[in-house]
Amino acid sequence: MAKLLLYTLILFSATVQAQSYDKWEIYQNRKEVSSFNNKKETSDERRVLLLNRFLEGPGFFVIEFQPAAEQAEWIRTIAFYDSTDKPIREYNNTLFLQIHNSEIAGIMEGRQKVRVYSWAVPKDPALAATVRVRRLLLCTLYTR
Repeated sequence: MAKLLLYTLILFSATVQAQSYDKWEIYQNRKEVSSFNNKKETSDERRVLLLNRFLEGPGFFVIEFQPAAEQAEWIRTIAFYDSTDKPIREYNNTLFLQIHNSEIAGIMEGRQKVRVYSWAVPKDPALAATVRVRRLLLCTLYTR
């Protein structure tokens, strides 16, 4: 009986201490292309290959970001940067980014790779001034 109680307490404490992580899925034309999380800091560029034949047709490119904790008082930004770290396009206040294939083709036009980053800042300007913003690499887009 004592062992059963001990095992139950260990199992309960393990589930209480379990961490949750931000995660995000990337879709092209309703098909999941990749899924990532920030469980560990990675040097991997999180490659996502987009096929040109899909970019030329109808459909959408979607990034669905799911934060580990509720972020109602935060503004989430998803941004596209070229290989020289110059911003191409930013989308503010979004956890679900859906853009037409022609728009993502325009972002990729003339570029070998595009990095997609995300960050969040508090809505309160006074608090936002004290927060250090750190970009999170969601993925690196390539076309073929």
